[in-house]
Amino acid sequence: MSNHLESEAPQTLEGWYALHDAYTVDWPHWYRLKQSERDQAIQAATAWLELADTQDHGHSAAYSLLTQKGDLLFIHYRPQPEDLNHEELALRQTTLFEYLRPAYSFLSVIEIGLYELTAIVLRKLADQSITPESPQYSELFQTEMSKQRTRVETRLFPAIPDKRYLCFYPMSKRRGEQVNWYTLPINERRDLMRGHGRIGHKYHEEVIQAIGGAIGLDDWEWGVSLFADDMLLFKKLIHELRFDPASARYAEFGPFYLGIRLPTAQFSAFLAGNLKQFTQ
Repeated sequence: MSNHLESEAPQTLEGWYALHDAYTVDWPHWYRLKQSERDQAIQAATAWLELADTQDHGHSAAYSLLTQKGDLLFIHYRPQPEDLNHEELALRQTTLFEYLRPAYSFLSVIEIGLYELTAIVLRKLADQSITPESPQYSELFQTEMSKQRTRVETRLFPAIPDKRYLCFYPMSKRRGEQVNWYTLPINERRDLMRGHGRIGHKYHEEVIQAIGGAIGLDDWEWGVSLFADDMLLFKKLIHELRFDPASARYAEFGPFYLGIRLPTAQFSAFLAGNLKQFTQ
């Protein structure tokens, strides 16, 4: 296979645009509000969240963050960037936003990497001496991509899983002086990701995963969201992945954000300081 084909970028399929939007709450100023004013602000914020999550063209969810990295995290899945921006602006028009301080945000698009498909197609092309610039190349890729998109449609446009806990972190592949993921032949990258995927598959019944591609969209290359009803599963899964070559040699990880899902009633209780109802 030619050097050009060996270094070919794997094809990807894209779905929802995803925004992870984290804030700290200015609690001292929040609790200086009169009870009636705070109740009105909670009612308006809850109405915003309900509306955001019940639209026909996307999903939204709120989480209470652990540690001092933040207090609240909102996740939004939408078909277009403008739709995400709409939710940002809608939140900014609530009274609650006067008491929120930006803590972190991450923009990505739900992505499925097609290493296997790309490698297979490239091998067929090489056997036929077809170059990437030829019409046959584009036609073959488009045919296969259409088949794959139909097969994985639900993975590209998922609902936000109704799991109690969230683990979110950004990551990139190393491209430094000693090792560079992007200079590996595509077959080697495919084999490494295949092994990486096998570990994740061991947990697929208990941990739901959503990968957001962010190259050109944010400071890290991917955003990983894990959803589970047992937070300890995050530690076990990520611990095992750290020993996988795709992570051990080539992965760089950003900060980890751990959250507890806030359905509407618990979102209101969280803002009201009703700890008993919030922790149920």
